[in-house]
Amino acid sequence: MANKSTSEIKNIILGLIVLLLCGCETKREALGSDDEIFVIAAMEDEGKIKEILSAVLNDTLYTPKPEPYYKLRFVHPREFDRIKNSTLVVVGAIGSDLSSPGVALVKRILSDKQYQQSISGEKPFIFTKDPFARNQIFMVINTPTAARAKEIAKVQNKWIKQQFSDLFEYRQARFMFNNTRQKELETHLYEAYGWGIKVPWGYEVLVDSSEQRLFWIGQEMPFRWLAVHWENGAIINDDQMAKQYIMDFPEEYFGSIRYSEYKFNLNTTQFNDWLAWRVTGTWEAIEDTQGGPFIGYLFYDGLTDKTYYIHTMIFHPGNNKLILLRQLEIIAKSFFVEKV
Repeated sequence: MANKSTSEIKNIILGLIVLLLCGCETKREALGSDDEIFVIAAMEDEGKIKEILSAVLNDTLYTPKPEPYYKLRFVHPREFDRIKNSTLVVVGAIGSDLSSPGVALVKRILSDKQYQQSISGEKPFIFTKDPFARNQIFMVINTPTAARAKEIAKVQNKWIKQQFSDLFEYRQARFMFNNTRQKELETHLYEAYGWGIKVPWGYEVLVDSSEQRLFWIGQEMPFRWLAVHWENGAIINDDQMAKQYIMDFPEEYFGSIRYSEYKFNLNTTQFNDWLAWRVTGTWEAIEDTQGGPFIGYLFYDGLTDKTYYIHTMIFHPGNNKLILLRQLEIIAKSFFVEKV
């Protein structure tokens, strides 16, 4: 009996150890908005940390009112344990004075090697994912001077921005597409036109025309539109032709709106498998005072021998528009063509 009791006790202890280990490895989903960064810093460092972050995450959308891609929420270091499970967290400190609560927190978070590399100015940005929660970005800015961090930011900002962008798109796509897609409509597009796109629930078809080579969907409250247009062949050869084609598009196919020259920006980028022109700017109603932001992609696909233009736009006066437009851009990026 004694041996049996001892064996049972050992099994119970082993089971508790396994449960504890599993519990340590299981992290909850990160909390909070996907466009809100909690910045933990001492009050005296807030201004300089904001300057550094502005050098790293400097994307702004003009709606026409400027909207930064990320909102900064400054929090005192004493709030670290309350904030650390948030989606986007930055801990920042300037200098090595341990009487500063920000410096003391950074010293506690980083390993000795990381601290020495960062405070020396060698690696002022320490970046990691999911340390306290799943699908989380956690970044430490620790630098001898703000100038040194901004200098390094010029080299690393593209990579850092991409990490924030990738997480935003992953979390938003999971929200929009998981079990809420219009599968029958998606199948129709693929069978009728040889290309496909993910269509979330709630969007209505406004135009579906093989003659116009135009597919257009929209949703109200607030108003959001996405359109795909295609032409046979490679019809665009340079930036000037791309701009003219894009500027002509809304009046030709929508009739009542046009793109404005205000903050019109055209550049080349990688769009899924294609080298594309990405355009951002503002649209305006021709006979009204309405307007808002838009994003478009223009590219040629050699498999189908077609030029595609994907247009997204928002009308949401007096309210923030950026996160809604970025959601439309995620839908646009789900575009694919039939593989021959």
